Amino acid sequence: MAFSNLLEVVSNVDKFPYQRDISSTETIHNYTPLCHESRVIGNILPDVMAQLRIYNSAQSLPPFVIENNVTFAPWVDSVEKRTEVIKTMMDLWRKEKTFTALAGWRNELYPVYGNSAREDNLAFVIERAASALFGISTFGVHLNAYVTEKDGSIKMWVARRALTKPTWPGLLDNCVAGGIAYTYSTKETIVKECDEEASIPREISEKASSVGCVTYYTYTSAGLQPETQYVFDLELPSGVLPKPQDGEVDCFYLWSLDKVKKSILDNEWKPNCALVAIDFMMRHGIITADNEPDYIDISYRLHRNLGFPTPTKCIK
Repeated sequence: MAFSNLLEVVSNVDKFPYQRDISSTETIHNYTPLCHESRVIGNILPDVMAQLRIYNSAQSLPPFVIENNVTFAPWVDSVEKRTEVIKTMMDLWRKEKTFTALAGWRNELYPVYGNSAREDNLAFVIERAASALFGISTFGVHLNAYVTEKDGSIKMWVARRALTKPTWPGLLDNCVAGGIAYTYSTKETIVKECDEEASIPREISEKASSVGCVTYYTYTSAGLQPETQYVFDLELPSGVLPKPQDGEVDCFYLWSLDKVKKSILDNEWKPNCALVAIDFMMRHGIITADNEPDYIDISYRLHRNLGFPTPTKCIK
């Protein structure tokens, strides 16, 4: 179904309630916070919470303390122990096919933040496919690849997701995108994904400019997904064409921004990737306060304060 305006596009993604209604019977309001060091690091919906209670009570040494929230038991007192506790539980749930989300197992670890004892704020790491079960705040990179025509107009490279993709097959996407795995930096990830997804060589992808973040809190059948996407822009030189390489992209199109905007309103994009394209058009003066009545609300919704702990680094 097509959207009538861009605010609807954004609201379709950033849809987790901004305020919790404890009187509501809706599942989305009945979550249990996952906490560490008095900080909320995730949220757990009732179906996952029920299985977590069963698992915890079956252990001779329960790894969780379950009250009004969920915390790790006192003996689970290190990054390694927290990681192992989560892994052991996920391995069992995957084996028993407890949640369909785990069918998309990636063997890719995501960092979970909220540990003041460490310089990098790392609390533990978790399998990517399991992060939504706990409403863990995740981080990725998205690249807007574009060209500037002789008349000064901008055209954007748009990817068509492969039909074999397990999520959102065949929909439109940013030129390059990917989750930030444990130990990878944002720039390392964008360079890696440029090569794997679009055959863009390192000497070009390293010139990608970090231009900010897009944040939103969504949910799907997999669970809760508060996400931060680090956004990069890359103006491709004449003659450099992105080409599919790893099977995740079917093909690439070079489109005017008017066509990009129309395709977004026609609901042809992977939902969160449409937000990154909207952000690009706002930053490049295509969508402005003078031609978009919802300009401020769209801007707010593209930069939601998620309230979860974030990565920290000691810059030397």
